[in-house]
Amino acid sequence: LITIKDNAGGIQEENVEKVFEAYFTTKHPSQGTGIGLYMTYQIIQKHLKGFITVKNETFNYKKKEYKGAEFSIIIPST
Repeated sequence: LITIKDNAGGIQEENVEKVFEAYFTTKHPSQGTGIGLYMTYQIIQKHLKGFITVKNETFNYKKKEYKGAEFSIIIPST
């Protein structure tokens, strides 16, 4: 299990279910293609037989509260 958290405020709720879709981006077309998380999903799910999920999370770090996206990746042992 790998968990990655950021402190960038999270993903808008209406976009959480879309982040792993090909070409989905909230950025201007000159700043992103929307292919990165799609490829990550494909590699983890199809090639490594694992799972990846994302949710918004509030957490404490060094006595400060943060909100951001939390990605969880599960890769089974072989």
